[in-house]
Amino acid sequence: MKGLAEGLEEARKKKLEQYQQEAEAQKKEEQVKAMLRMALSENAYERLMNVKLANAQLYGAAANQVFGLYQKAGRKLTEKELIAILKAIKGSQREPKITFK
Repeated sequence: MKGLAEGLEEARKKKLEQYQQEAEAQKKEEQVKAMLRMALSENAYERLMNVKLANAQLYGAAANQVFGLYQKAGRKLTEKELIAILKAIKGSQREPKITFK
């Protein structure tokens, strides 16, 4: 019986750790979103959230660029400026080559 109790306790601890990690990740994401709301116009923020749904890697790179530009400019970035950032990032990424045989 002692082995079963230890196994249950270990499983409980793992589950608790998992919940804590998920809560921490969610808190961090909320902080990023709050910072993006400060750095972007409403339309630009909505566009970036759509990008996040479609391409998480592009979202992460764009968010980093937005934070840097916001700190330098000291004002909210417009949707046009965000689109330019996204195009620049997308242009620097290699497109996968698909060939048909």
